[in-house]
Amino acid sequence: MSLLDIENLKVYFATRAGIVRAVDGVDLNVGIGEVLGLAGESGSGKTTLGYALMRVLPRNAKLDGRIIFEGRDLLSFSATEFNRVRGREIAMVFQGSMNSLNPVVRVEDQVAEPLILHGGLSEDEAKKRARELLAEVGVSEDKAKSYPHELSGGLKQRVAIAMAISTRPKLLIADEPTTALDVVTQAQILRLISELRDRFGLSVIMISHDLSLLSEVCDRLAIMYAGKIVEVGSKVEVVNTPEHPYTQALLASIPSVERVGVDSPSIPGEPPDPINPPSGCRFMPRCAYARSECKEFNGYLYELSSTHRAACVLVGGKPIERVPR
Repeated sequence: MSLLDIENLKVYFATRAGIVRAVDGVDLNVGIGEVLGLAGESGSGKTTLGYALMRVLPRNAKLDGRIIFEGRDLLSFSATEFNRVRGREIAMVFQGSMNSLNPVVRVEDQVAEPLILHGGLSEDEAKKRARELLAEVGVSEDKAKSYPHELSGGLKQRVAIAMAISTRPKLLIADEPTTALDVVTQAQILRLISELRDRFGLSVIMISHDLSLLSEVCDRLAIMYAGKIVEVGSKVEVVNTPEHPYTQALLASIPSVERVGVDSPSIPGEPPDPINPPSGCRFMPRCAYARSECKEFNGYLYELSSTHRAACVLVGGKPIERVPR
């Protein structure tokens, strides 16, 4: 069953240089208890999509489309109505835990705040529950009274996760939850998120540029490029049989022990200007398989199986020989 359905979502920013099309017609869904990985280069619109779901965008942002959460269109909610959803039913672990934590407030007080605002607990009850939550995510009681700068990067990330799950949300958005952490701590954080999913039945959207990391913990993968979803499917389908040339290039660029001493292939060129994106397929200027029909392609996601879709003329219902230009 679907918990979240995103339909033709657009997030545009009005700037002096023009309209920035950060998210441009995204269709996506998340099932109950599912972990969906959202991957793509920096600037592809992944974080903006997460912010749109939380409605924490700047004033120059314009939202359009539908965000259906448990049958309710969240974009039709007033700010007051959405305040009862944000933090209670949908929570987010923001990228860079040090930046999302208040540097002058002890961590137990920060974890207690959502419990007071959304749970109606007294300050003493909330602090007691906060210490229990911190213990659940691996932060010892003696660290609960610390300030953020007194904790390691891994502990700060655990505090941010404790804040996010304090109200037992139904959907957790984790934006680059392992950025700037060593590989051991990365594995611990990923294991923690998986355990929380299993324990509380959480649905999770995990945002990262690292496909190898996402493939470890996610049930499905969605690949985003220049504001659009270009491929979505089960992790087995996307990793083992990628159909979009961008997905193939991302996977090829992952370092491998089988290529020790050999440079990993890279994707030529730069992502397109979100103010003046190319017509047709936005990956066309960097694609090794580009052809004339790509200029007219509207980004439609062709169905490859009941769970696998890709936005490429190469898979559009008829086989086309892949000949690099």
